[in-house]
Amino acid sequence: MSKLFANLALLLSILFGIVGQLLLKKATLSKRIGFDATHLTQSIMSLVLNPYLLSWIFLAGISAALWIFVVSKLELSFAYPVSMTLSYMLILVLSWWLFNENMSITRWLGVALMCVGLFLAYRS
Repeated sequence: MSKLFANLALLLSILFGIVGQLLLKKATLSKRIGFDATHLTQSIMSLVLNPYLLSWIFLAGISAALWIFVVSKLELSFAYPVSMTLSYMLILVLSWWLFNENMSITRWLGVALMCVGLFLAYRS
């Protein structure tokens, strides 16, 4: 049962991390974020008050807490590659879908190979 919870925590950590990265990207697209050294106070306030950025920070904290649980229950040599591969694959697809980012055939091929690698790693 503990391993089931650890695998669930792994998936949740990955999902919160991915959603957080998408929110961070959305925050950078917002007109409310500005980096101006001459108006440092305004620049800092635009960051602190951005709801997308605040949501990213919150989700990153939850993801990190879940990750601590994951590495205490699962082998790091399993959990880390799974986390990185799933994160990369989903970020690639969601960035293409949500932000209309360009994806080359080579990148899609790389994701397909990663899927095969993830399948093989998960079966071991």
